[in-house]
Amino acid sequence: VRSGRRFVIRNAKQRKVRAGHDASGETRYLKDHVQSLPELGRFTRDIPKQKGRKPRKDAEFAVRGGPILLLPPHAKYGRHGDDPLPIYAVYVSEVSDPPKGEKAIDWLLLTNEHVYTYNDAWQVVEWYERRWVIEEYHKAMKTGCRIETLQFTAVDRLQPAIALLSGVALTLLNMRDASRRSDAETRRAHELIGPDYVEVLSHWRYQQSRDDLTVHDFYHALARLGGHQNRKNDPPPGWLVLWRGWHKLQSMTCPSNGGHGACRIACYIFR
Repeated sequence: VRSGRRFVIRNAKQRKVRAGHDASGETRYLKDHVQSLPELGRFTRDIPKQKGRKPRKDAEFAVRGGPILLLPPHAKYGRHGDDPLPIYAVYVSEVSDPPKGEKAIDWLLLTNEHVYTYNDAWQVVEWYERRWVIEEYHKAMKTGCRIETLQFTAVDRLQPAIALLSGVALTLLNMRDASRRSDAETRRAHELIGPDYVEVLSHWRYQQSRDDLTVHDFYHALARLGGHQNRKNDPPPGWLVLWRGWHKLQSMTCPSNGGHGACRIACYIFR
């Protein structure tokens, strides 16, 4: 708040608040307060399968929200002041019946964006829904590109390496997401990947140059290059095998290794 940055944070703690931004309001627990607010609107979502949760179609959610005064915790943790924070809360709760044995989904979001209407709240919800893409990007950076294993000892050396690898992570993330779309088996790989990469990988996988390689073909060939077996019952390729495949493909296209010249990042970092 003091930095002036805009934020959306999912609340995980029991906190005390006052209704509105008036310091004279009644003190209540945050969740009790937001659950008592009138509905601003509803929306439906398909819930994908996740660990411990079954997929379901057209789950319905109610949205509540409004201004709150967030009180400081009784026991001080970290570096923060003792003044209450005038911010806003958005509460999203599943109103349709979840499958037997599963809990209804709910999100309690804190933000400094103004929330008075459904459109205000919906914008905050949309921002929070970007969380999964961001988390996958971080996995691509850490598990895939392994930025935490870089052995630079100076910040001015480490930062450029992370910046370069972030481009690789974004390429792998975009390619993985494209491979899961309905047009993956018809969309040409060169729409996402440079033609040199497509040519070299097609030579390795099919022993011939193919400029008609689809996103699906390229993605699974890259995973196979990284060690994935592509067997029928195998799980989808993970970030580690994708990174291994990409690293090998970079070496295969690097001019110093007799390749086609597509290498721009990996050789810079690993030589």
